[in-house]
Amino acid sequence: MVGARDTHFGLHRCLLVCALLVLALLELSCESGRELTAASPGESSASGARIFLARKIVTMDPNRPLARAVAVRDGRIAALGSLAEVQTSLGPGPHTVDARFEGQVLMPGLIDNHLHPSMAALLLPMRFATPFDWSLPDRKVRGIRDPEAWRARLRELESNEPEGEWLFVWGYHGLFHGPISRADLDAISNSRPMVVWHRSFHEIFLNSAALRALELEEAAVAEHPQIDFAQGHFYETGLEVAFARLAPRLLSPTRFARGLALTRESIHRGGITTIADMAFGLFDPDAELAAYRAMLGGEEVPFRTLLVPDGRRPLARGPEAAIAQLSAWAAEDGGKVEFLPQVKLFADGAFFSQLMQLGPPGYLDGHHGEWLMEPAALEAAARFYWDAGQQIHVHANGDRGVEVTLDVLEALQAENPRDDHRFTLHHYGYSTDAQSQRAAELGAFVSANPYYVYTLSDVYSRVGLGAERAQNMVRLGSLARAGVPISLHSDFTMAPSRPLLLAWVAANRINAEGDPVGVEERLDRDLALRAITLEAARAIRMEAEIGSIEVGKRADFTVLDDDPLEVPVEELADLGVWGTVFEGRIFPIER
Repeated sequence: MVGARDTHFGLHRCLLVCALLVLALLELSCESGRELTAASPGESSASGARIFLARKIVTMDPNRPLARAVAVRDGRIAALGSLAEVQTSLGPGPHTVDARFEGQVLMPGLIDNHLHPSMAALLLPMRFATPFDWSLPDRKVRGIRDPEAWRARLRELESNEPEGEWLFVWGYHGLFHGPISRADLDAISNSRPMVVWHRSFHEIFLNSAALRALELEEAAVAEHPQIDFAQGHFYETGLEVAFARLAPRLLSPTRFARGLALTRESIHRGGITTIADMAFGLFDPDAELAAYRAMLGGEEVPFRTLLVPDGRRPLARGPEAAIAQLSAWAAEDGGKVEFLPQVKLFADGAFFSQLMQLGPPGYLDGHHGEWLMEPAALEAAARFYWDAGQQIHVHANGDRGVEVTLDVLEALQAENPRDDHRFTLHHYGYSTDAQSQRAAELGAFVSANPYYVYTLSDVYSRVGLGAERAQNMVRLGSLARAGVPISLHSDFTMAPSRPLLLAWVAANRINAEGDPVGVEERLDRDLALRAITLEAARAIRMEAEIGSIEVGKRADFTVLDDDPLEVPVEELADLGVWGTVFEGRIFPIER
């Protein structure tokens, strides 16, 4: 993802922070009574333990994979086994038995180790016109894959928008909706500012009214290689230029708070108890942190947020400033919102935009990919953070991007060997089998987005990649056979914040057309479930705390209506999520 570095947003920072705090307090007074009342029966008192009984407890611990009872004390797991075993383990002290889950199945709290709350908060208040369906907390959206129907939807949205309001629409994808340009948007309205955000998030199209309102002039950006001003098209690093002007409007206090509230509810509905913001500081770190603490740090929030900073921003101020900033963040006691001693860097462009870097034969239509960080810059930044002892995550989408990233890891290991470095490649959209082997030899991890297979394998087989490469998108089976640790993520909103849906795609590899795709690259059921629990925790060094149901770990559970080990693997995505238990407190999902 990309960020903006413009003083326009700094002028609004204090107002944003104060308003978010006020909004959070108002929200707590109005809503938390309901949530806390619902959650309070699940709390353990300081003097005793609460034993949860379930039809089955799927622990993801190979030493004890199943149980029927789990005891919770002070937010942690105190005992596990049968009811008799748990009671014996607890001894004669006070405890209560809670049988509300006797008909349901508990598994470890689901983990999404790569999403962006600030990006989701920016997008969710927009109008959606996307190729595939979305079920959002405040609305359901039907997907549109026909160009004329999509343009009709754009005209409908414009006609329904209140007078004087900007129109922001998210979800455009040219391979489904056809080409668009500034002139096309001007034909819909040349007076209302319109911003059409690409499905990838990495690019936008502006009409003339928006360009005028933002005071963007061709002469000022004509030399930028990732801006086509005549078409109103700003992409990859060019998006930063436009976003610097859009930020005060998109990140206004009320709008951003509403977006974070929708994001929070979306995460909970997915049965998630831990998220990692994988590139914290997309827009403005100080304002984002204040917003997160206000909206994601309260007692009523049923998940924790772990922050992995975008490593480009601190380093832009110099090595000493970067270390000072990371040290200051790491020293903060953030409660539910806390920093990890890890950083995120970037190789090539977006998979949804076909701007990832591909090796030979490249794109079938002859266009080329883009770099978010030139290889030399990526290597220099990675070397700095590697030598500073940070764990490194790298956004790498195409096989050329993956190759460059593995080259960087190999060079760093040769210069300054590190054990258990957990250097993690993220997304892993297209790769080769040889790269899976090389990743294993170098000790790399992969956090993949399997949703690419569902949404893009059919159209990419016809445009850009060709059938063979499209069949092998998100090559998970090869990684598993090579022994590479695999986790899955949503990159929300690049995929819905539903880990069970991601596991379903990984285990079935069936696309939106209903066709099987590269079945030899499937994960088996166990690995798919581990990839959203224990392996997702390992990739961010949190496996000692979360990811499995074991004594001593945080008491985080996802409550399911059926058994993920027993339902047909084709039905994993349809498993009902009743709610979650977060550190021993019960949070049902409103239906």
